[in-house]
Amino acid sequence: MRVPGVVQKVEQGFAWVEVTPAGGCGRCHEPGGCGGVSITRALETSRKTYRLPNVPGCVPGERVGVVIEDGVALRAALLTYGLPVLGVIAGAALGTVLATPERGDLGAVVGAVLGLAGGFVAGRGRWGERTSPVRLVRDADGTGCGA
Repeated sequence: MRVPGVVQKVEQGFAWVEVTPAGGCGRCHEPGGCGGVSITRALETSRKTYRLPNVPGCVPGERVGVVIEDGVALRAALLTYGLPVLGVIAGAALGTVLATPERGDLGAVVGAVLGLAGGFVAGRGRWGERTSPVRLVRDADGTGCGA
């Protein structure tokens, strides 16, 4: 996804870019479109400013595009929802197996809670790539600021 913006200031290797939300993929009202952008419109302001790495050397006043790399939303959903759910299931199963027959339900509950916590910590941890999924590109040709 690409959102247009303007560099407001540059400081210590970072660019503060003011963007105007573009409204998602544009398929909100088409068959198969999720309409998800409509949900967020009530809560968002018309302009937002983001601090991004200024690797390409942008200058204040320059028109840029803020690009979010492919796969970021899927990766975020898997880390946010997938790992905790797997943790609950695995923890409940392990708690049931390790508990005595009289306390099987208690073991499942304790295991599920510990699995949920473990899944949450794993999702918030430093697993996966640590490079920024957001980058600046020149608005006109997409080659990057200063290129």
